[in-house]
Amino acid sequence: MFKRFIRLSLKASFFVITLNVFADYPDRQITLVVPYTPGGFTDNLARAVAKPLGERLNQQVVILNLPGGGGNIAAAKVAKSAPDGYTIYIGNNATITLNTMIYKSLPFDPLKDLAPVGLIGESHAALVVPTSLPVKSFSELLAYARAKPGELNFGSTGAGGVSHLSGEMLKSNYKIKMTHVPYKGTAPATTDLLGGQLQLMFNDAAYAQIKAEKLRALAVTGTKRLSNFPDIPTFKELGVAGFETYAWFGIFVPSGTPPAIISKLSKELMLVTQEPSLKAWALSQNGQMLSSNPQELADFLKSDIAKWAPVIKETGIVPE
Repeated sequence: MFKRFIRLSLKASFFVITLNVFADYPDRQITLVVPYTPGGFTDNLARAVAKPLGERLNQQVVILNLPGGGGNIAAAKVAKSAPDGYTIYIGNNATITLNTMIYKSLPFDPLKDLAPVGLIGESHAALVVPTSLPVKSFSELLAYARAKPGELNFGSTGAGGVSHLSGEMLKSNYKIKMTHVPYKGTAPATTDLLGGQLQLMFNDAAYAQIKAEKLRALAVTGTKRLSNFPDIPTFKELGVAGFETYAWFGIFVPSGTPPAIISKLSKELMLVTQEPSLKAWALSQNGQMLSSNPQELADFLKSDIAKWAPVIKETGIVPE
């Protein structure tokens, strides 16, 4: 009886200690890992969310940019981090679902080693070209590409990313020859677009350059025109299928993170993404805030795989 009492007492003590640990979370700063260089939509969204999330949690949320490897460097770091809620990750189509289909020998599995917390936003991209390129419409771009096979370079945020996949879809659907040039984020690719080293890109962070008439937008993804750029047609309006949606963004933690911590992060993120100021900011960036619980994000990942799997198979994308 005495031994049984001791065992029950130890279990009760552990339960109380565990509850206290969860109740105190977080008691130090949280690191939000971004898989790209500063300046792109992913990084901007992470920074926009980090401040109000930190205020709600009464702890600072700091940004750590770890670009490279198609997002796998950052994702692997988070997947192998302590599952305590102090290292979190902003993932998207490319770094979570697409990479599982494109990379055949990853040292981790994004779908198994990262636990979903919730969706936070989506972005819409424009197909942009430098104003020095003598094309002013999508049809003119196709004609130019066919007249100069292999001479056009299209940029992306990394091999296997949505911007890469979109370019490959364009090549495949219209039988044009272009060269893919991967970067570690949107910002360096945009710099080379402006410099003329690239001739086109699906870019979700170039709207300031479009407004300044440094880049020319030929079409935008999504189902409707952007309120800030009503003169740019959607791909759907141009009769181009497959570009009705673009990139989504969600927060993930290492698998094994206690459900109580995931629940707390999810609850606070859902409140953050509903803030009017953040919604207005996202619209100004031609994006949109989203909200979901962990299970809804998990279900969303399955539908995203179903959407992109046939595209990857058709285009034959492999890591570069």
